[in-house]
This record gives sequence, C-alpha cells and structure tokens, in this order.
Amino acid sequence: MPASPTSTLPPATPTPSPTSPSSGPIIHIFRANVEVADPGDTVTLSWEWSGGEQATVHHLLPTGQLGSDYWDVGPTGSLQYTISPLRRNFDTFALFVYKEGQASARATVEVQLRCLDEWFFSPAPDICPFEAPLISDGAEQHFEHGVMLWMGAEDLIYVLFDDAHYPKWSAYEDHWDEGEPTMDPSIEPPPGRQQPVRGFGLVWREQPTVWERLGWAIDAEKGYQTALQRTSHYRYPLLYIRALDGGVWELEPNGSAWAHLYPSQ
Repeated sequence: MPASPTSTLPPATPTPSPTSPSSGPIIHIFRANVEVADPGDTVTLSWEWSGGEQATVHHLLPTGQLGSDYWDVGPTGSLQYTISPLRRNFDTFALFVYKEGQASARATVEVQLRCLDEWFFSPAPDICPFEAPLISDGAEQHFEHGVMLWMGAEDLIYVLFDDAHYPKWSAYEDHWDEGEPTMDPSIEPPPGRQQPVRGFGLVWREQPTVWERLGWAIDAEKGYQTALQRTSHYRYPLLYIRALDGGVWELEPNGSAWAHLYPSQ
C-alpha cells in the first residue's frame, strides 16, 4: 500500500502549471522523482500549491478515471507510491486543489513504464505486451470459410470465420483425448474436401453453427510450434497467434474481427 504523505518538502523552483485566476488556487509544483520506471517500482510524488482550502492527490486508472487510491494533502509535501507489477505502459496521478468546494486547479503527472517483455513478432504493436509469449505446440487447418487453430498450452481451439456473421471468431475447449475416435465415418465429404479430425473435428461436428459457417476443410491440419501474446490494453486486449506460414493471426476483442498479418514471402 502507498505510504502516508510527509508534511514538508525542501524549497524548489516553481515549474509551469495549469493557469488559475490570481485569487484562486495555484499549483506551483506537481512532479514525480523519475520520468520512466519499471512496473513494481516505487516512485515519489511531490507538490506545492497555494490559494486553496484543501487538496487531494489521486491515482488514475489507465482510462483516465479516478482510481480507488487517493490522499488528502497539505500545501507542500511528498508521498511514495508503489506501481502495481501488473501495470503497463504508463501510470498517472492527478492533483486537485479545492476552493469553496470546487476543484479550481488541477495538474497531472505521468510516469512512463518500460516494457517487461518483448513481442514474438515484428513489426510489433506500439504498446507493451501484457506478458511474455506463450510458446506451445499448435496446429492450423484451412476451411472453405475460415481457419481453425489449436493452442496446446491453453487446450483451446480458435475458430476464425470468414463469412458475414458474428462473432467473427470464437474459442472452444479442446475435449478430444488420445484413444477416442478421430472422425465420424458416416460423414462423407464432397470431392476435393476433407472432414476435420481429432479436436478440430469434434468442435466442427458438435459446436452449434461451426460446421455450417466454416464449411469443409480444404487441406489437412498441420502441426507447428506456435506462440500467443496479448496486448496490455486495460480493456479489450488484442490477441496475437503465430501462424503456420510464419505470419501472425490478429484477433480483436470479443470476437469482433480478425486479420492475417505479415505473411511469409
């Protein structure tokens, strides 16, 4: 938890701050002791204000909304805050100075955060990944109207639909186990088409609308070493999966869309 504010601050040269009427509150200083930090680091915030009746320092959510951490602070002081190890990209704080019950002056401090992990592909998104890539056995198979991807480490099968309906992609648990039937011999594909087998086949046959939306397989499933990584967006992260051809499958939040990026030449 953050430490309590201290009561004094050594004299410092005022820095530019949001303007206020001369009769109202003025924020002379609001700063952090570093511009860049790592998630999990402790930073020191310091401030100096005048002309107000009270003031509050707030920790902001990545959306810019007020977080649950806040401190009532005097005209000068400092406090230490330990950044969450799960925070990514930046952390932001706001100082509000009140007069007659109104927040009449406001200033913010943003501390940039170093990425703890690297993306498994390039060119990479302009945001930190949430964590290191998950490297896994995988498989990929192409259909008349989409693609199936198996991510062994997650025990999930991702189904990417190439039609006019929603969701554009879905994820299903892989319930197929070794020793179970690999296919349904009563299903006869048309010439040049295939029935998917094993886990792909189970999802294709048993999940509502998957067969209808994907159609028949146009090639056999192929195994390869894949990788999976998510963006660190506070809400609605994007998902990236290494493709069989060396490219990347990009899956947008909530099954809204997908794309095949950087295919091999």
